Amino acid sequence: MKRLTATTLLLIFALACRKSPHPSGGELEKLIGSPVEKILLQKKYQLDASASLEDITLYETAQKTHLAVLTPADKGYTLLRHHEFGSALIEPKVFFIATGNKKSHILLTYGSGKKTIALFDATAFIQTFEGDAFDTASVKMTKVEEKPNDEILNLGQNAYRFNGMQWLPWQADEIWPFLEVFEVAGEQSVIEISNRGQFGTRALVTLAFPEVKASDLASRLRLTKEIPTVSLYKPGASVHKNGGGNVALPHPLVEIRKDSWSKNARIKLPLFMSGIREITMRAVYSQRGQNLNWPAAAGPGIVKDGQGYFAAQRK
Repeated sequence: MKRLTATTLLLIFALACRKSPHPSGGELEKLIGSPVEKILLQKKYQLDASASLEDITLYETAQKTHLAVLTPADKGYTLLRHHEFGSALIEPKVFFIATGNKKSHILLTYGSGKKTIALFDATAFIQTFEGDAFDTASVKMTKVEEKPNDEILNLGQNAYRFNGMQWLPWQADEIWPFLEVFEVAGEQSVIEISNRGQFGTRALVTLAFPEVKASDLASRLRLTKEIPTVSLYKPGASVHKNGGGNVALPHPLVEIRKDSWSKNARIKLPLFMSGIREITMRAVYSQRGQNLNWPAAAGPGIVKDGQGYFAAQRK
């Protein structure tokens, strides 16, 4: 009996000393620099392409809910992002949705009755679906079986897919321009766009740069390589507008022409960029003898560009 008691005590001691797989409230406070009163939930998941699992924590302080995303470091953790909500969330639940190439977003639902859906990456991205325009009572994620194995977000009868910029309305028969790389590094800058959708011909992809003015064009944006299928239009240039006629461009845009754009084929554009974050992207293409626009209509994450066309926006 004594031997059994000693073994039991050792087991209890070992369990008590075992380190939690998640950061403690004290560790969070040191990294964030503010009090952590109540931890609501903690999960581990792979959010980016690195092999490590990020640690996702929801906690409450001063009647407000907070989201913290951390990644393992040599000694403890490194804080990747901290987001403070304006109030204490009601019935928050955390899920994960794949965006492809081993990357995922945090999908947070909260609220009583009509729920709000908020999507986060590991660093700065956030997009919310709320209000009567979205059927947030019925949320379903559908996996795309082909590479890059991302997932479709279904809200009732409407489907949304991430395109590297925003979660946008999705139709299975469209092309799907995806912003794979947006690297602002002076002369070494590069933009890469893949087609995660269906095959299209005579594609014209248009990138616009709303932040750049005519006065600072030379110091912020230029092509570094002469490519016959790529054109840069400067602010003030007269170009066609949606609905007919011409308009003077309020900001520069780049057009990339592709005679055919197959599934998963990439466009790589080397250029000079400095201090640029915001861009818009749209495309015109042909399928089965029809000329089509992408995006085809208004929706979340979609704005009108300087030519009056619907375009996906990266902010």
